[in-house]
Amino acid sequence: MPARQRGYAARRGKTWAARWRDETGTGRFRGGFKSKTEALDYANARAEDVKALRNGDPAALRRREMPTLSQLVDEYVAQHVCEPNTKKTLEARLKKATGTFGHVRLDRLAIGELRAWRATLPAGSAWHIVKSLRQVLAYAVAVGLLDTNPAKQIPNPEPKRTEVLPFATLAEVEAVADELLPHYRAIPILGTLTGLRPSELFGLERRDIDRDGRVLHVRRVLVGGQIRPYGKTAHALRVVPLAQKALDALADHPVRIDTPTLFTTRTGTPIDLHRWRGRHWTPALRAAGFEHRGPYAMRHTFAAWAIAAGLPTFEIATTMGTSLEQLSKTYAHLLPDSADRARLALDAYFAAASEGVWGLSADS
Repeated sequence: MPARQRGYAARRGKTWAARWRDETGTGRFRGGFKSKTEALDYANARAEDVKALRNGDPAALRRREMPTLSQLVDEYVAQHVCEPNTKKTLEARLKKATGTFGHVRLDRLAIGELRAWRATLPAGSAWHIVKSLRQVLAYAVAVGLLDTNPAKQIPNPEPKRTEVLPFATLAEVEAVADELLPHYRAIPILGTLTGLRPSELFGLERRDIDRDGRVLHVRRVLVGGQIRPYGKTAHALRVVPLAQKALDALADHPVRIDTPTLFTTRTGTPIDLHRWRGRHWTPALRAAGFEHRGPYAMRHTFAAWAIAAGLPTFEIATTMGTSLEQLSKTYAHLLPDSADRARLALDAYFAAASEGVWGLSADS
């Protein structure tokens, strides 16, 4: 048997077959290729694997027992470091892939079949599902099971963001607050005047409120029913200014002495966002006569008001615990007259400059 081999292709009816010898010298065969080039590429790739095996390449040794997609997913999820709720979401998305391709060996995932599968996914979650599959197959590439990531060959356009309806005025927010139970009434006011995420609102403790300094500190979040001492992103740990209306709402908020958490259920337990939304938030909106919107509308409302108030985008991003890129991507559309305001501001600037107010002459 030669020290080095090359694969070769043979026609079989209307298709082509790849042939090569494995590390034991046994002839191997795989058919169904549409062209001679495809068959040769596959056969030569297997021949390279044989060469690597002879050289003791660990990655090639793993390829001898090429796992199925389900086996790889189990391996990846087991060693993936993330929050429990994040892992739960990842597993749910990957089930959409393993439900169809779970029994398929990684090296036999066909790009054409993956594309066809992507077209069957729900429009609202397809992007996330394919992104999760790409994440797992990138791991396969990193550990030497695959040379390339086949999921990257699937067109995966990001869906358009669903527009969240903000509140128009603080009076609207107060009308919703009035429909909530007393221990929940400060939530919509504080949410719309600080831009905190619901998980950050429900993770606040009394010690996070500095009434003398007129600020609150975002130090923890409520995740999976547990208060955790860290934020969602690198920007999350921050200090947020408190407007007077927010301070007034906090002053009226009933304080419990049996828990340090600021907002809790009637019995003092952490708030479950899903249940709170269905049992309290949605009925309050309906009772106040407003069109439905999720609790994240509080954060969107703050963004809209902050932009309208003329706050610099850097300060808005810092206050909200997000990046400038994400701020522009997510919230810029909330102020349709921003172009008009920018135009007026520039016109005023150049009018003043032409009169020498800014140290510029009309001839400069």
